[in-house]
Amino acid sequence: MNTDGWSTVYLQYNPMTFDMDGTSEDFTGFTLGYNRAISVSSSTPIYVEVGGALQYAYYSDDYDYYDAEYKYSVWSIKVPVSILYDWQVSNSVSILPFVGLTFRYNVSGKYKIDYDGDDYDWNLFDDDDMEELDWDEAWKRFQMGWQIGVNAKFNKFLVGVSYGSDFSEIYDECKFKTTSITVGYSF
Repeated sequence: MNTDGWSTVYLQYNPMTFDMDGTSEDFTGFTLGYNRAISVSSSTPIYVEVGGALQYAYYSDDYDYYDAEYKYSVWSIKVPVSILYDWQVSNSVSILPFVGLTFRYNVSGKYKIDYDGDDYDWNLFDDDDMEELDWDEAWKRFQMGWQIGVNAKFNKFLVGVSYGSDFSEIYDECKFKTTSITVGYSF
């Protein structure tokens, strides 16, 4: 059993669903991050894993009626905190189920429309810009959510899948639901 823990750098593909007032849009996201697994006991293979990551998510579509293209984009800093179990299948293979919380700070967000060759954009986190678009309020910068998943480590290489959702709303009755497909390197 590894009582020292380990570190992992990883890249994730994040297909996301943005639920908004009963409708949903499919965002695409990518995350680059670092996690550190810290042993909580010398007799059981249970670890606390904490880290930091940079995430980019976007959604774009066309307004056929107006011959316009619109795009949402959000940059965020994520801090995942999980409890995981290290099930050693062999000397070189481990299965790592986990459950935890995700804290996200949304650094920037844009809503952009390309209409008739002209670009218009608004800051999703600015009250004045959102008022101009007839939205009730600006998006919220801080969010908290949950995650559950499983990773597999093959020697130093890691692959995994997880799913999570926000507890807190980014906008009135709006939350992200995120699937994460992970590849990484542990050391």
